[in-house]
Amino acid sequence: MRAEWLRREGAPELTVVLTGWAVGAGPFRHLAGPADVLVLSDYRDLSAPDWPQGYAATDLVAWSFGVAAACRLPALDGFRRKVAVCGSWAPCDNELGIPCETVRATAANLSELSLRQFARRAECPTEPGADPAALGEELRAVMGWGGVQAPDFDRIVLGASDRIFPLKNLIRAWQAWPVETRVLDCGHNPFALWRDWDEVLA
Repeated sequence: MRAEWLRREGAPELTVVLTGWAVGAGPFRHLAGPADVLVLSDYRDLSAPDWPQGYAATDLVAWSFGVAAACRLPALDGFRRKVAVCGSWAPCDNELGIPCETVRATAANLSELSLRQFARRAECPTEPGADPAALGEELRAVMGWGGVQAPDFDRIVLGASDRIFPLKNLIRAWQAWPVETRVLDCGHNPFALWRDWDEVLA
């Protein structure tokens, strides 16, 4: 995975974000807050990162494919709060995630044009300089992920108008989890609704 610090000023608390496919840290740059913020992306290799040490508390925000990536990382018990946003523990699944044929077709036909189309559906720009070949490899890696037990997320946030993950599939994926699930009036990217990390983690 690739790591990018959005804020690293020696704060006492840390927020770790597992972002979505092709978008990097862009959807979060406007969010304010006192905590340091580390964004992880590129799920071609799910080798566990060396979590930064020395923080009094660390929170986890997982979005889109980042939700499934979080489910496949060890040692998540140390996080104080864990929020899953617009994603599923079964990312490529006809009933619980993105339909398999949609993911296969996206990987097979990646181009600058198709990335722009994806950005419109996701309601956020793709990462500057995004490499279609590398993004295709990442999609194929995600398609190969098997089923896994989701960690104990404290809260699930879904978008009523999500055009990436069908809402009905996400509701099915999370209906057995005894945690709060909120459906917001938004698409795949709810971060535009929030001004700071406290709102995301509340």
